[in-house]
Amino acid sequence: MRKGITFAILIFLAVVSFSEQLYIFNGFSILTGELTFEGGVAVIEVPFGIQVSPETLSVLDVPKSTVINFIPGDSVQSLYEKSIGKEIKYFFDDGRVEMLEVISSFPVFRNSYGEILVNPKGSPVFTGEFNPNGQFLLTAPDSFNGRSSFAYQMRNNSWTVKYSLSLEDFMITGLMVVYLEFDTEGNVTLVSSNPSYGYAMREMAAKAANESYSVSPATSDAETRLYDISVPLKRGTNHIAFLCEVFAGKKRLVFRANRGESGFSGVDIDVSLDEVPIDLPSGNIEIWSGSVYIGSAGIGNIAAGESITLQSIARSIEITGRRSSVTTKVDSSHRYYKNTYYLRNLSEETIDVEIEDYLGQNADQFLTNFGGRFEYVKESGIWSATISVKPNETAEVEIEYRIRYAN
Repeated sequence: MRKGITFAILIFLAVVSFSEQLYIFNGFSILTGELTFEGGVAVIEVPFGIQVSPETLSVLDVPKSTVINFIPGDSVQSLYEKSIGKEIKYFFDDGRVEMLEVISSFPVFRNSYGEILVNPKGSPVFTGEFNPNGQFLLTAPDSFNGRSSFAYQMRNNSWTVKYSLSLEDFMITGLMVVYLEFDTEGNVTLVSSNPSYGYAMREMAAKAANESYSVSPATSDAETRLYDISVPLKRGTNHIAFLCEVFAGKKRLVFRANRGESGFSGVDIDVSLDEVPIDLPSGNIEIWSGSVYIGSAGIGNIAAGESITLQSIARSIEITGRRSSVTTKVDSSHRYYKNTYYLRNLSEETIDVEIEDYLGQNADQFLTNFGGRFEYVKESGIWSATISVKPNETAEVEIEYRIRYAN
């Protein structure tokens, strides 16, 4: 089931008829529409300047044996090719005008003296029909008359989202950034999804064992969000504001001790968004503190109700951390360690810092000098605890543990 969100950005006084619908993904787009056969012939006109993948054309409800040909739009090279063996008027940069015979599309010409001119400086003048748009020409048998629908893929049209998050009130604004290679009058849908290229496997019988085997790839269905854009979009880059809302969130300082730095270094700044109230298309989030840029993070498609954490968007300057680790004992089955964590606060206020470190999935017999909340997750091998560090002080936290040798 498709779930769509429509943004009514502008109300037109007149209704514009537009039979085609453009669906824009991240990096490509698909144009759908209807075509009419008259006397067994139908034409699909491709928008000017579009890079089309002809092999992606799909047509529904057409008679069997219908022949489909793609005719590229005219270019300078194709005009030369059409004129090979003919004379055209040529304006040279020095002001001369001559009739030249086209020998090849390189371009190569022959003048009235029989001389060969290779890519001379100047401008040609072509006569006859000129069609800059590509076309799909469909020819059905038996002079078929009727209607069908089509879809084909275009390259280069794309869209993304740029967010701005204020840490003062957790206000998030969002801009849809749409890049197009042609003008539209509306009827554009932006698609936020996780597309994948699936494939099928046949069951194969193993004759020796007289059994059937099959392989089913582990694929997940893409959950799609559709954003209908009703305003005209121009060729090039378009910016559409679609979000301005306060979210529930918080900023955290995290000392990830397993990064292995020997000296004091700034602790990570994380930002958490709790149960986002609306779907968020994938994009880039810039984080600001007032008018000061803090950092950025990329997100995938987020469904309403999810909570996310933007990790390591920046490093603190005044809050730094360091870890030292020593082996205290070794026996036949375990190795014993003592870790000391130092958190230094050079600011003028008490700061809560979360320590996070990887100890190993075989760690046990913990002993700490910290009486607060201690958490160890065996599946990940990570322990964490939150420490309050007073202004201009350095807090020390010790943890002793052992690691069982792998069997």
